[in-house]
Amino acid sequence: MEFKKRCIVELSVNSSLEEAKLAYDERASCWEKISDNTGYKGHILCVEAFDRAMQSSDIYSNPRKDMKILDVGAGTGGIGEMLKAREYNNVDALDISQEMLNLAAPKNLYKKMICAPLKDAHMEEVETAEYDVVLCAGTIVYGQVKPGAIEQCARFVKPGGLFIFSIRVNSYDPVGLGFSEKCEELEKSGKLSLVLKERRELHATPNEERFRYCYVITYKILQ
Repeated sequence: MEFKKRCIVELSVNSSLEEAKLAYDERASCWEKISDNTGYKGHILCVEAFDRAMQSSDIYSNPRKDMKILDVGAGTGGIGEMLKAREYNNVDALDISQEMLNLAAPKNLYKKMICAPLKDAHMEEVETAEYDVVLCAGTIVYGQVKPGAIEQCARFVKPGGLFIFSIRVNSYDPVGLGFSEKCEELEKSGKLSLVLKERRELHATPNEERFRYCYVITYKILQ
């Protein structure tokens, strides 16, 4: 278990939601140390993309400190801390692990914390078009969610709002895993408009090289 706790969470394409929940529950107490040890940057990359979007009226026309934001896969609050430092005050959290959320709670980062897995089917926990922005760092990856989770995150956002997420290159690129195909499907259907897709370093010191890079993708929700 000590070895597992030091490592990036790696689940197979056939892993269940219960296995994903257990993996994060087991690592919750040392999650921030794991992130530091691997030089994890997912939360930083997503908030940087958010910052750029807020600075461009062509991307987002009405930035406000009280805009409603959902941090999907919030964990112990990495994105929440960065948003609080920027004085955003209407942020909710969603995470599969109650143990993670328990560690985030004392930081007073979120108005509401939802313990639920990100699914590929309709989620009763989140209303359609409830949020102005959804941020998701590190959760959309094989073994943890299905490609349809991308469509669910888009559903959470109001038309004209933004969905910004990171996804490991080894989840997005392989044909057949379905993540790139789902993005293409949603773009072609007119639900999403791609603002920016960047390849970035996700882990500075990963325990395996295949975890090093990710894409950071910014979508505007059209419908």
